Amino acid sequence: MNPHMQALAGLALFTLAACSSAPAIHEVRHPVDPVIDMLHRGILDLEENVDELNERIAELQQLPPVPDPTVQELRALDLSGWQLHQQQWLVQRDRLFFAVHQIERAQAHPSLRPDLWAEWTARQQQFLTALEDLRAQRHALERKRLAVESQLLERYFKQ
Repeated sequence: MNPHMQALAGLALFTLAACSSAPAIHEVRHPVDPVIDMLHRGILDLEENVDELNERIAELQQLPPVPDPTVQELRALDLSGWQLHQQQWLVQRDRLFFAVHQIERAQAHPSLRPDLWAEWTARQQQFLTALEDLRAQRHALERKRLAVESQLLERYFKQ
């Protein structure tokens, strides 16, 4: 190989090595805020959970009807319980979306931080109230379901 070709091959190898070790422009990453990253992961987890609940709810709704009114009542209570659980996760997800939005606004406009904090604390109180209400509804449903289930089982023991 002549010296001219060797130099050209060396330059090609050098360029190839440099390109493979340098990060591509589209791969340059900005530092990720760990709080926003945590919130995004929480949002994704909740969205996955809601999707799974959607499937369970759909399966329960597609069960063939049964003539026994007690079994029908149990199914209705189960469906209501899953739907309340779904609402709880949606409220939690919306809270995380709001948190991300507030943080992004605070980063873009630091002078608004006190107002954003006031909005956050008001929204947090609404969230806690909604969450407690949903939990109370779910507990009432669970108690009702246990009572109806006991009625169903009582039939087997007293026959």
